Amino acid sequence: MNLIPDKTENTGSYFCTWDSQCDEMNTRRPVPEGLSSRDAMCEEFLFGENGLLNSFDGVRGDLIVVLDDGWDVPYGATDTRLFGLLEADKERFPSLAEMQPAQRLKTLSERVRSLGYRGLGLWVPTQTPSLVNGREIFLSPREEREYWDERAKWCREAGVVYIKADWGAHQGDADYCEMMTECFRKYAPDVLIEHGLVRRPLFESPEVGHAVPDRVKEYLRRVLPACDYLRTYDVVHELKYASTVDRAAVCLNEAKNINGACAVLNIEDTALIGAALGCSIGVMRHEFEKKRKYLPLSPRPVTDSVCALRWQRTAPPFAANRGELHISSERLKDVWRCPKRAQNLWPKVSEGDYYVTAPLSVSRNMPLPEVSAKGEKPYVLCSVHPDNGALCVAVTPRTFTYGFYITPPAEIKVKGGSISAPAGLFGSFESLSIDYDETVEGRKVYAQNMLSDEAADVTDKVTLSGSRLTVPGGLETALPGFSYYESDSLPAVMLKIV
Repeated sequence: MNLIPDKTENTGSYFCTWDSQCDEMNTRRPVPEGLSSRDAMCEEFLFGENGLLNSFDGVRGDLIVVLDDGWDVPYGATDTRLFGLLEADKERFPSLAEMQPAQRLKTLSERVRSLGYRGLGLWVPTQTPSLVNGREIFLSPREEREYWDERAKWCREAGVVYIKADWGAHQGDADYCEMMTECFRKYAPDVLIEHGLVRRPLFESPEVGHAVPDRVKEYLRRVLPACDYLRTYDVVHELKYASTVDRAAVCLNEAKNINGACAVLNIEDTALIGAALGCSIGVMRHEFEKKRKYLPLSPRPVTDSVCALRWQRTAPPFAANRGELHISSERLKDVWRCPKRAQNLWPKVSEGDYYVTAPLSVSRNMPLPEVSAKGEKPYVLCSVHPDNGALCVAVTPRTFTYGFYITPPAEIKVKGGSISAPAGLFGSFESLSIDYDETVEGRKVYAQNMLSDEAADVTDKVTLSGSRLTVPGGLETALPGFSYYESDSLPAVMLKIV
């Protein structure tokens, strides 16, 4: 028995090249001066014998490939007026140099698809270039719209499937975001549009992370109905769980009061949060991290992302305003002691202590979970899928001054989901109980590691009492496929009651 479907619908989840670009530049010795992470981007970097895209076997069809910052500007570009051209740079992509701009995009798109990925996505800033061929230009609003009309036509002709609109002179400008979306809706209606809630990797002060400024509320009110995906935006890796839980809670809470807020949240690289809250994923980690030296962080397990992508074949992401939302009033505090690090490479965080607070739990279409622990608690996120009743629960790590990605042991109880639908359990726990609306006694329970294609009968390893199913911590170790996990992976298990 295999509980995981072979194929998925287009979930909007993608692999983004940005972190791999950062890794490439961090790895170079001596550390390059006058260059940034965007200067890793080139044809060889993507498609060469050891190129990034020769990876993700088994889940390429679940991923769009998004080329991030740097693909359409010259090497060493730092003048922000250069950005937004949407023409693959001739020096970075020499095999495309003699082609017209739309044909360059089409060739890139075809090369990405030929490797088995879902399609090509492009990072674009929310601006048009104002410095072209050394000459400064200024476009009227009508000319700006015509510019994006033309780029939308290029993308349609090229088969581009995703636009990641980010940063730029008009970041945070809802009018401009709406205009960009309108251009693509008119001339490239099949292209998925992502806008972002542009924030710094860390809040300017602790208070900002706790209260939602009016300007943020107004931006979300305008932009959530004007895109297919809304990105919760960049976070520092060491505080990524707390930061992303808090930002997702803010966006979901605002979406419930906005008519037409049918965008799906994209929570970037925190894959298990995406799985548990019905959000799309922007995978940034890569298996090549294990081969690189001098990185600021230890390599991150790619298997965490693979597990979430495989779960989304059962429970794809759903709109931010769809269904009920509950957010815990109890907040947890994560603290990170940042060491001295390279200041010319993103995220450009100074040495010192930082903290982020976030709600203990967030749930969609089900009550908040009960979380019991003797000491610190983990973050717990959960949802019931509105179309098929699939239940997902994620228990995320925390960050403390003595270490990050630590999951405090906890006993967790949830209520919801359809007894006939699968359940996905992500992360570590002492025990996890699920209360259904009908008895589970006398049933069989099958469980499957998310990396495996084989389920096992675990009826004798779980507890069935009345309408409650209780799963002990560590169940994944007794299932086929446990050896597939990387050493620091978070466990991920699918359950099915029959």
